[in-house]
Amino acid sequence: MKRKVLDIKKTILKTLKKDNELSLKALEIKVNTGSQTLQTQLEELKFFDVVETIKHSKNEKTGRPYTSVRLTKIGRELIKF
Repeated sequence: MKRKVLDIKKTILKTLKKDNELSLKALEIKVNTGSQTLQTQLEELKFFDVVETIKHSKNEKTGRPYTSVRLTKIGRELIKF
């Protein structure tokens, strides 16, 4: 059964509330969705200033740049579940 967009957003927010900050890849795995779906949902959440993305120049393990996601102050205040 296909998940609803709202369910995906809720899962993203619950995961970020629990884990604070995650790389896009780690969030994709934990939410169990594709990268394009994740990007689309994150764009809407960023528009409402609930999440923010952070570009890192170097991963400690791989030495490659990556992007992580975390809740904003507004997002932490809004998320009560």
